[in-house]
Amino acid sequence: MLSILYLAFFLAGGVIIARLLLPRLRPVVRAYIGLSLGVLLLMWLPMLWAYAVRFSMPGHALAAGTLLLLCLLSYFLRDRREALPFDERERRMLGLTLLMVVPLAILGGYLEYTHSIRLAADGSYHVGQSTYGDLSLHLAVTTSIVGARFPLHNSLMLGATMAYPYLSDSIASSMLLLGLPLNTSMALTGTLMMTLTFTGYAVLCLQLCRRRGAAVLAYFLLFLNGGLGFLYTIDATVEGYSVTSMWDNLRTVMQGYYQTPTNQPDPHNLRWVNIICDMLVPQRGILGGWTMLMPCLNLLLPPLCRGRRHSLRALVLLGLFAGGMPLIHTHSYLALVLLSAGSCAYCVFTSHEKWPAFRPWLIYGVIAAALSLPQLIAFTFVQDTGSDHFLRLQFNWCNNRGNNGLVDTYLWFYIKNIGLPYLLILLALCRRKPKGEPMPADLHQHRLIACGAFVIYLVAEFILFQPNEYDNNKLLYVWFLLCLPMAADYAAELFSRLKDLPGRRLIAAMFVFTCFASAGLTVARECVSDYHAYNPQDIATAEYIQQNTPPHSVFLTGNQHLNPVSSLAGRTILCSSDLYLYYHGFSTGERRAEIAAFYEDPMANLDLLRKYQVQYIYVSAYERADSQYDLNEQALEGMFPLVFESAGGYNRIFEVPGGYRQ
Repeated sequence: MLSILYLAFFLAGGVIIARLLLPRLRPVVRAYIGLSLGVLLLMWLPMLWAYAVRFSMPGHALAAGTLLLLCLLSYFLRDRREALPFDERERRMLGLTLLMVVPLAILGGYLEYTHSIRLAADGSYHVGQSTYGDLSLHLAVTTSIVGARFPLHNSLMLGATMAYPYLSDSIASSMLLLGLPLNTSMALTGTLMMTLTFTGYAVLCLQLCRRRGAAVLAYFLLFLNGGLGFLYTIDATVEGYSVTSMWDNLRTVMQGYYQTPTNQPDPHNLRWVNIICDMLVPQRGILGGWTMLMPCLNLLLPPLCRGRRHSLRALVLLGLFAGGMPLIHTHSYLALVLLSAGSCAYCVFTSHEKWPAFRPWLIYGVIAAALSLPQLIAFTFVQDTGSDHFLRLQFNWCNNRGNNGLVDTYLWFYIKNIGLPYLLILLALCRRKPKGEPMPADLHQHRLIACGAFVIYLVAEFILFQPNEYDNNKLLYVWFLLCLPMAADYAAELFSRLKDLPGRRLIAAMFVFTCFASAGLTVARECVSDYHAYNPQDIATAEYIQQNTPPHSVFLTGNQHLNPVSSLAGRTILCSSDLYLYYHGFSTGERRAEIAAFYEDPMANLDLLRKYQVQYIYVSAYERADSQYDLNEQALEGMFPLVFESAGGYNRIFEVPGGYRQ
């Protein structure tokens, strides 16, 4: 209950600050901005106080006090103009927003529940297809933050500072610290951030699209995205005497591991994964990033598109949101920077008065830079420059695997992956200004946004920012969401032009089916996916560790990614899986070899215990079965006291006496 009250306190505080500073903003948009601000402050304030008093109850009390002071400061700095009323226009906007958001929020909440270590009837923890790989990383970050000193150390690689953007997980750490179970903390905060992301894009589309139907179309094209991959599913194939029917393919989609029409790198080169199933649910970094990106877009774009001036208070809040993003999600921050650069250039070069056009960008940019640069210098740049596999040139994203040539032709790759929305975006860009007439407002809007969006597109097409080339989609999705309102407007215009055509409803139905068939199959598969992650012995082991070992104590374990020591108990291990470490800039070969040598011959490798100040040694089925370890469990039994053994001896923990560490 305390955790829910604390969360509600921050959400209410954000709404109050937004009401005091932005009374002339539309009420629905203002309430949304306030809720997002509350989440931003809940991510940041406890973390800042953790530098003084750990990530602890006193730190959270101080964070709550700081929020009260911010509300008081906002009262003295408030905009004294009368607030816009919640009139009939706002009721319609709220009704349509709820109509769009509620179905996807229910879907998101269901997936968060089933995919965030759901407790099964047999006492084990289950996850979904999309979270089987990624979730344990976020669990480890979440559990290790509780009670930690800051700057935060990486519990998955002893001795390394946490450079990975962790604030999307720290909000769940707050809930865990305040009494919620780990699975509930993850599911609750994940559902909250998904709902805010859905709401943010819904209100943005309602402000940018000329027709309400276009706004609804753009919204669902983003979150139920998918290309033409369903054509491979409904296509029967013949190989020799073997025939694979459409029903066989559908069975494979619903039962296979990553065989959906939006995610089949091989053999079909389908990489435009569904945003809900494959990005927002499993990857909490992009979920937190979009939770903050959407209020930035709502504060930035609508006034520009309507030729209105930004208020100073709105620019300050915009800078605050943007400046807080690097430690939430670096790709989303970079996308916002690139969008701002392109749109700023358009505004300045198309304006007769250059300085007034540039001044709002300068105010917003200075605030955002002042807040974000310390994060980039202390964390992001250290990670990138400390590794030899970040930042490299490569054309056409993951269609050019390893820079070895295009798998598909350029246009066909995007047409089959993104589908008809890609063609609509290209056609919408071809609109021209009527000769001898002033620039139409909608065309001005499209060009302004396109200038920023295609800066993102070009950068993502030529520069890779992480070892995994696939991760550039985190930039391309922002380009996509920015272009969808103009694509949806163009689609609505085409439909209106066909009003005298008898078959236009059939054409529209075929269009809708083509746009959403792949996403429908992907969502259906994710809803029924169910994978075993941690058995009852793992859970019992984690409970013992939490109750009987010092917080943040050092464990020697194998390199498995499903590791109850790090993920469920939050303890520090020497070296986790390359699934988590290589793609974040770590070279693990030397340390993995040291761990393997110790498990094989503990007596000959005792210096490892002293070098890393190891306090406990963990042995499970993984260490016994993995080929990289020639485990000498008898030697461990003779040298170290056994302090825990789960049912049937499945998991065992040996304590390292202090003498071995001196």
